[in-house]
Amino acid sequence: MTLRPIISGFVGGLIAVLFTAFFARRVGKGGEPGQLRYGAFMWGLAAACLVLAFLPVAATLAGNEKELWAKAALFVGFGFGAAYSFGEAALVRGSFDDQGIQFRTPWTGVKNENWRDLRSVEFVGSCSWYTLSFANGKKVRLSQYLQGHLSAVELARTKLPGGRGDA
Repeated sequence: MTLRPIISGFVGGLIAVLFTAFFARRVGKGGEPGQLRYGAFMWGLAAACLVLAFLPVAATLAGNEKELWAKAALFVGFGFGAAYSFGEAALVRGSFDDQGIQFRTPWTGVKNENWRDLRSVEFVGSCSWYTLSFANGKKVRLSQYLQGHLSAVELARTKLPGGRGDA
């Protein structure tokens, strides 16, 4: 048994983690002050998924009739990824100031919350987002890939009772 595939997997995983950490830190305070939105990364991810969705179609049209079920699965999977990523990039928006945060997604709707009702700020590493929990039970989840998310989290932590966050 050779360790080459295992080492290759670890190296690839390490590169992905380092890239993600670098990118998340870079966009965290990027964009327009007080605004939350996705930048070029999400649009690029959506376009890449769209291209990958149509590669199996192009291969089939070019005469490669093998593995049709696998090609269909790739088309559906990457097509779903493209639709989701385009939806995130185009429709997720937010803004924040000293009074509160307004955040809109196609998945959870519009949330307008005041900082005085903020109860906790937590980082969820497995999902790469910050969860802002409010007294009315509503939660605003800010992805690490949103431009301006770090500025919003820093402001939110200053508004907590005691001026601290949980993460």
